[in-house]
Amino acid sequence: MTIVKHLSDIVPERVGDFRRWYLSKAESGHQLAMRYVELTGIVSPHTHDVEETIFYIEGRGSARVGEKEIKVKPGTMIVVPPGTVHSSIREGFEPLRYLAIFVGNPDL
Repeated sequence: MTIVKHLSDIVPERVGDFRRWYLSKAESGHQLAMRYVELTGIVSPHTHDVEETIFYIEGRGSARVGEKEIKVKPGTMIVVPPGTVHSSIREGFEPLRYLAIFVGNPDL
């Protein structure tokens, strides 16, 4: 089954300092879950049962993956192993925007 969506057709979910748009969810027959995230503050430390790939597309900030802190800007990609505590923080006034990609069935 082919899935075609446009960001403007999706109602975002607000969680704390960020909004996220579910571009796809891991549903029957699909192992990929993808979110577009717009961060205006911080995404609190959290974990997932599956690997997450984060690709930053706008803004600047920092990410913490385990004990490592990484400066992020457009074009930065981070692969977060399953079960690893991670978070993102915006720097400056421009929102930090990224794609969060999950493979497997993360129940997301």
